[in-house]
Amino acid sequence: MASAEDVADRERRRAAEHAVGEIPDHVQDRWPDRALIDDIDVDQAWREADPIHYPSAHLGAVARYHRRSDTVILARQGAITTCIELMDRPWSERIYIRNQVSDL
Repeated sequence: MASAEDVADRERRRAAEHAVGEIPDHVQDRWPDRALIDDIDVDQAWREADPIHYPSAHLGAVARYHRRSDTVILARQGAITTCIELMDRPWSERIYIRNQVSDL
C-alpha cells in the first residue's frame, strides 16, 4: 500500500506532466473574478503554477497552485476544468497546499 507521501508525490508528477489544450468558456469567464488579477489569463497561470497534490480533486483531475492569484487550477483529460480561490477552501486545505510550495 502506498504511503500518503508517495500518493502526493505521484499526483504532483502527474500535474507537472499534464498538458492542457482546451479551456472551456465557463473557466475563462470565471477566471477574472476568481483570480483578481488581469495581466494573465488562466492558460498562462496554469503554465506558471506549481504542481500540487489536491485531495479534493475528483475523476482523475490534477491540480496546480498559482501563487500570484492564490488559486488552485484543476485540469483533466487535456482541459482546464475549473479554478478555485484558495481562500474559499477550509483552513486545513489552504495550509496543506501552501506547505507543498513553500520551499519551491
